[in-house]
Amino acid sequence: MNGWKALLEKTRAYNRAKPKRYDLRRLWRADAYRKFSTEPEPIIRAEAFASVLHQAPLYIYPGDLFAGSRVGFVTDDLPDGLSEDEYAAASRLCETKGQRNFTAGFDHTLADYSHLLETGIAGLVDECAESIATHNNGETVICLQAMAIALNALSNFAKRYATILESSGEIETARILRKISEHPPETFREALQLVWLTHIAFISEGRYAMALGRIDQYLLPFYQRDIKNGVRRDEILEMACNIWAKIEELGEVTNICIGGLTPDGADATNELSYIFLDATRLVQSPHTNLSARFHDGSPDEFHRACFECIRTGVGFPAIFNDHVLIEGLVEIGIPLDVARDYCLVGCIETMLPGRQPAWSDSRFNTPLSFLKSLNRFLKTTDLSFETLKNMVRDDLAADIKSHTDQINNVICRYPVSQFHDPFLSALTAGCIAKGKDINDGGADFERLHGIAIMGLATIADSMAAVRKIVIEERAISPDDLKVALETDFNNSEPLRQWLLNHAPKYGNGDPYVDEIAAWFVDAACEECLRHRIPGGGRYVACMAANTQNISAGKEVAATPDGRRAFTPLSDAASPYFGRDMLGPTAFLQSVAAPNYRHSLGGTVINMKFEPSLFDGDDGWKKFGAITRYFVRERIQELQFNVTGNEILIAARKTPADYRNLVVRVSGFSAYYTSLEPEVQDDIIRRRAHA
Repeated sequence: MNGWKALLEKTRAYNRAKPKRYDLRRLWRADAYRKFSTEPEPIIRAEAFASVLHQAPLYIYPGDLFAGSRVGFVTDDLPDGLSEDEYAAASRLCETKGQRNFTAGFDHTLADYSHLLETGIAGLVDECAESIATHNNGETVICLQAMAIALNALSNFAKRYATILESSGEIETARILRKISEHPPETFREALQLVWLTHIAFISEGRYAMALGRIDQYLLPFYQRDIKNGVRRDEILEMACNIWAKIEELGEVTNICIGGLTPDGADATNELSYIFLDATRLVQSPHTNLSARFHDGSPDEFHRACFECIRTGVGFPAIFNDHVLIEGLVEIGIPLDVARDYCLVGCIETMLPGRQPAWSDSRFNTPLSFLKSLNRFLKTTDLSFETLKNMVRDDLAADIKSHTDQINNVICRYPVSQFHDPFLSALTAGCIAKGKDINDGGADFERLHGIAIMGLATIADSMAAVRKIVIEERAISPDDLKVALETDFNNSEPLRQWLLNHAPKYGNGDPYVDEIAAWFVDAACEECLRHRIPGGGRYVACMAANTQNISAGKEVAATPDGRRAFTPLSDAASPYFGRDMLGPTAFLQSVAAPNYRHSLGGTVINMKFEPSLFDGDDGWKKFGAITRYFVRERIQELQFNVTGNEILIAARKTPADYRNLVVRVSGFSAYYTSLEPEVQDDIIRRRAHA
């Protein structure tokens, strides 16, 4: 046992190696583009997918329990006999042909793994044939034929791996691959192998941040059967750790969802939920982006097991509130049983697994819009807070409309007639039965695009300062504030300190500013929901920013909260760095004030603790008080750093000693020493509650 440890070191080494020079997938796609150039577009795309899986060199890690690796897709050297000019020509052909990008719906999604495991690859091919028999439309038949080509390519990919493994003496893994190439899996290892090979097939298309979804749900029948047949829990854990180590090789955010409710409303937490928590705690890879769903009936044991993982400092799992997200999904028309089956993709984005087109999102620099409103307000004679709110709302509406117009223009550049997606379509519920591409109405439900509403605390603190100091107390004139902001508080440092210290700040449980944050969240969510996506789908708010609060801040002049010009904005939906002065209870009271049920793109709220807060046998009880409050007060999301600044500062001084130190960043975790210094600063600036 524990063979995964050696595997982890190998995959870490691969992930950290310098980028490879050549993407050989371009060569193999270009081969198909030339060979099948006269075929209909769906067939060309399917054959290009098959060409990669047929020609890619297959790499096997010694002692690996599962086949499937990205090694071989990219390389430092061109194949023998191939010139630089030939590689460049293939690259140009691929660029001319093009493929969907993230905005147009290409990655940040997952397959309908439940159906794939139940039916098997061959079963899905049979479903394609059955659907062809019921359709007379030529385009529909071609679309289904393309799906079948892609599925058969996955089957042949498994057989190629089986042949390699047989020659190297790995007979059991080879047997499993031959079985799943033709039949549905029956054991846990067989099911997990099929899931992983499918995941690698997605990577072969150039997709990234693909998710594994509710893995503790769709693998549960196989786990239960294995346990009944005498397989030990530690053997299942070994398999999970093995896959977690392989995720490290990808070097990408791979969202994995556990816990929550079942479609019929029962608690979904099960033994696999705990096994995957154990695997995350043991492997300590920043790329296994574990998401834990909580609800009123989540067991105490689940609260504690999540804490034991989080306290290691890995930053996993982030926790999500079923009562908020499910209610929001139902309000936009998703049936209750389907809404209960949501998962997360990418960092924190809400997805109906295997039932809708790929997620996409974009960044909206909200403080830029706010400053336009503020400049108008400071010139008016009607100095009331309602006037300021109305101006903010009007500009927010206009700017979000402009933003969605820009996104719609991008999406329209990728018409379905030219950009079919046969493999993902074949693995998405509804597409085979309808004979339609996932981006052409084939999926059961429409797509979502999240608009990241950045700088919530920057705006809430700024509006609170204007309300208190300019409107109510008249301590400063509108003209003086305007000049101070335009000059970045040059010769106005006493005023900046007054704005910083006299006006209430979000994160301290003060209704004066918390109610402003709640109002703004409502306004932003409502404005996003007004807009639709061409061809079906809708926009939703996403109270997150990744690390782009730093780059976005470089576009924003000084703000009335006392923030200097072109410095970072507040982090996602969290309080501004260090302004949460009154401890974790006050912090939680503030972040519970907004209603995030319409922020269906997700929310990021970072909490940071000194590890000493949870010392002792009752440390988990303190953390359990936080997670119970989180559920009860209907906070949508929380994520945690439990790494003190002493360690973070030491890691900056001697990074070689801390290269495996993992921290939560913003919606994802990362090796701390791999982050840009500005991002490291962001994490250090967060208040560590103790």
